[in-house]
Amino acid sequence: MDEAIKIVCAAHYHQCLWLSSTEKHPRLRVTFSTTGNFGDDTLPVVIFCGPMFGSRWLVQDFNHFICASRVRVICVDRPSMGGSTPVDISQRIPVWLETVPVLLQKLNIKHVHLLSHSAGTMYLLNTLYHHRDILYPHYPYAALLAPWVHNEHSNVTLMNIVSKIPNGMINNFSQLQKFVVSRVLPVTDFSGGALSWSGGALSAVTRLFQTAPAANVEVDDNAEVTPQEKYGVPHEVAQHLSKLQMKYCVTESWAAGDEDAILCLKKAGPGHWGICEDYPEYVRLLVELEQSRRNSIPDAPKLKMRVYLAESDMMIGKEGATYFKQCWARSGVSDTIDFQSHELPKTNHETIIVDTKRGGLKPVFEEISHRMQ
Repeated sequence: MDEAIKIVCAAHYHQCLWLSSTEKHPRLRVTFSTTGNFGDDTLPVVIFCGPMFGSRWLVQDFNHFICASRVRVICVDRPSMGGSTPVDISQRIPVWLETVPVLLQKLNIKHVHLLSHSAGTMYLLNTLYHHRDILYPHYPYAALLAPWVHNEHSNVTLMNIVSKIPNGMINNFSQLQKFVVSRVLPVTDFSGGALSWSGGALSAVTRLFQTAPAANVEVDDNAEVTPQEKYGVPHEVAQHLSKLQMKYCVTESWAAGDEDAILCLKKAGPGHWGICEDYPEYVRLLVELEQSRRNSIPDAPKLKMRVYLAESDMMIGKEGATYFKQCWARSGVSDTIDFQSHELPKTNHETIIVDTKRGGLKPVFEEISHRMQ
């Protein structure tokens, strides 16, 4: 138990910074975490734009795997998550964009790669456009796992139904999420991680009514990651660690999940997705930006965009996945952007991030580590 407490309470998982007050917001606290190998300056750095309900605790879930992958990761609690100060929904993306350069300055980091999952898509795309210079100059890279697509384009029945729910009810999803993951579902579900419900309350609640992890996706029990493999500690310590992680995490605010749900469904009205309100228009603008960079720096390498899609994704469906790929298939993209998309077999909206054996983290970190050597 003592060793588990020491791991859960390690200082690098519980850091914070402050944003100065502006005309649009008061002084804001932002909590974040880094992997245990962050002191190794030879390793590339990744900013992870987490999913709905994704928090700095996710780094603890993946710390052992990330360290073995020879990369460093930063994970930030967005407003209303963990110890981060709440803001109006109209300020969620602007505050995120304000946070990124302050965060990198605090950590003395000049360049990073970008990675997102699900609801983190809009945060990554805005960061990529507005803070393009923070990407490594010799290998600018961004990867999106199960990118979010609005139900207008995905036409997923579940999302069409949820979009009709009043905002007042959605604002209670975080409490439902806490109840589901701590009381209804076993703590060891999805490889022993209480925080593995990265799809958020919508995904977790839907899971209760499924008889299989995902329709048409065959599950290989041998691919499951054991708690010992996940945390890199003995079995007994891993069991205590998982329970303590849940115990401490649920004492913090999860309201960001509610707010990101409203943001993803565009239920607060248009205009809150920043530069990527319209994906095709975003791609056009990004291509123009990249072309401008290449005109000023002729030998600049192309921006690498990698998209990993789940075989079965109940949040965006096949139609949403096809739509997202088509947005990047427009004329002129390949001149400035090296875009690749891959569908990962035997994955769903959750396992594409939490399954370190067949999900998207492995190929992302392998490419980053290999190219940065």
